[in-house]
Amino acid sequence: MMESKQTHIHIEKIKLLYMHSFIPIILSAVAGLFLVAALWKLADRQHLLIWFGITLLLALVRIVIISRFKQTNPQGRKVLQWESPYAISLLLVFLSWSAGLIWIMPRDNLTAIFILNTFSLGLAGAAISWYSPLRYLQMASVSLALVPMIVVLLTLGYEQTFWVGIAACCMYVSCIITSMLLQKTFNGNLELAYDLEKAKMSAEDMARTDALTGLNNRRAFFDKARLLFDYCKSNQQPVSALMLDVDHFKNINDSFGHASGDLALSCLAELLKNNLRESDVLCRFGGEEFAVLLPNTLVAEAEDIANHLKRTMMNSTIVLAQENLLSLTASFGVSDIGDNLEDLLSHADKAMYMAKNNGRNHVMKYPSD
Repeated sequence: MMESKQTHIHIEKIKLLYMHSFIPIILSAVAGLFLVAALWKLADRQHLLIWFGITLLLALVRIVIISRFKQTNPQGRKVLQWESPYAISLLLVFLSWSAGLIWIMPRDNLTAIFILNTFSLGLAGAAISWYSPLRYLQMASVSLALVPMIVVLLTLGYEQTFWVGIAACCMYVSCIITSMLLQKTFNGNLELAYDLEKAKMSAEDMARTDALTGLNNRRAFFDKARLLFDYCKSNQQPVSALMLDVDHFKNINDSFGHASGDLALSCLAELLKNNLRESDVLCRFGGEEFAVLLPNTLVAEAEDIANHLKRTMMNSTIVLAQENLLSLTASFGVSDIGDNLEDLLSHADKAMYMAKNNGRNHVMKYPSD
């Protein structure tokens, strides 16, 4: 069963972030190394090495988190539990860049200042690209990359840095607009993918479900029952089949109309579902005929189940149109004889017709005693 659309989309966004995060981690470490090289002769080297060490440590932490996610391979709502580790580690990375660049910045060297500003802009551009699935992470990362640098540039007291700060403000506004547009497109694509997948699942479900009763149709029954039959045989467990056919169903249609006949079949399907085990495979086999595969069930137990269903049907009343009341009876056949599913069902079907020939509203087994 699929989650709600919004939950499903949020899960897909988290999975996308984890799938595509190794490359930005590596690029961030490489960028840090280049920055250290660029400022080696312009800034305090001890500060540079401490900052670079913190950057590498956080990169390692993120690699561990992402590796654990891929090894665990969570599915469905379990993916949501991995959002916080990702978000916290990412924001710590951008905080280390943001605070670190301000910390290592020599205030009296315009060359170093402009180098750091260039790296801040590059960091913001990377955030827009790599972290677009979750907008709050995208904008938080961009803000950490740009806002502190903008404040410093505007308050350093140099005319050159002031105008660069204004340009950085424009860049920040551009990032906000770009983020909104990307998020709209991104959400639209994920919503379309969700709708298509849901439509596909609905179509597949319709192809395997009886439209009137909501039970398995013959195709779905044979797919499920064959697997269960083979499992029971390979594990030397008993397996039985039960077939039932509603007695005098044509008279119901003739007397009350086909709509009442359909209602009777729907009510019978609900009765059968409520009185069978979860492990049993039930289907509308055709017309007013139903089939059940009973795993781990001896034929004597199948007889007991059939008799219980027969009594429950006789004691149940269906209210038709114009307050007409209807009680159904059925002829039942059970069998545990058959080397394959088809033979087993054929023998149960023969037993069912023996019940019909024996006056209806009976339970017979194959082979008969």
